[in-house]
Amino acid sequence: MKAFSIQQPWGTLICSGLKDVENRKWALKSTPMRVLIHVGARKHNIGENTMPLVWANPIENAQNMGIIPAIADMPTSAIVGVATIDRCEEENFSIWAQEGHGAEYKWVMRDVKLFKEPILNVKGKLGIFDLPDITEDNLPECVDVPPITRDGTHMTIPLCSDFINQLQDGEADSVFFNLTNDNLALFGTKALKPKKTETVTFVCGDKSLEANVAQYTIEPVCEADSEDPITFTDAFDREYSWYRVYIRIE
Repeated sequence: MKAFSIQQPWGTLICSGLKDVENRKWALKSTPMRVLIHVGARKHNIGENTMPLVWANPIENAQNMGIIPAIADMPTSAIVGVATIDRCEEENFSIWAQEGHGAEYKWVMRDVKLFKEPILNVKGKLGIFDLPDITEDNLPECVDVPPITRDGTHMTIPLCSDFINQLQDGEADSVFFNLTNDNLALFGTKALKPKKTETVTFVCGDKSLEANVAQYTIEPVCEADSEDPITFTDAFDREYSWYRVYIRIE
């Protein structure tokens, strides 16, 4: 199969379906193209606490759901997944699209899959390169975390193992998620009013926990000396306000 190399955390973020655009300074000759995603030995010097909130918030949600690990735990020198580069554009307005030198072309991703266990100790190369021993027929098992769903006043929410264990052991009684354009319709209204939610089922692999909801609120995330939500922008100066949904169970 064809492959291209990228630093972490971007490789895992692409394969998990979060990062839908890869910014490059060169265009592809032809698309669509099915590719393996290789991550190099060095990680980008960015972490959850240093990246823009427009990226950090959906990443935190995906970590809470058990889709991706902490950036520090992401593998290196490995094939982490597979994707289709659908098209190559000079203009794209995804929150992951960038502008300026090094981001002249946007590779738009689809049909992504993140491997449960990466193929380790693989060296990358510049540009698009071949890994002839890996085919669509011998790919590793892929991560399969169900999406958050709502059925009336009941929600089904996947959680990482740490979160669901804490809830089952009584060490915690609540979870939270950052509101984004992608999940707002599940949790609340456009006016940021919480949707009526009476019961919830948390799932993690074969584990599940069904509970009555004691409290369900949407609240702003504020600076210590303010009651106004923290605001942030993306590369196109679109402004967002930071809100979270909090779900406490009985």
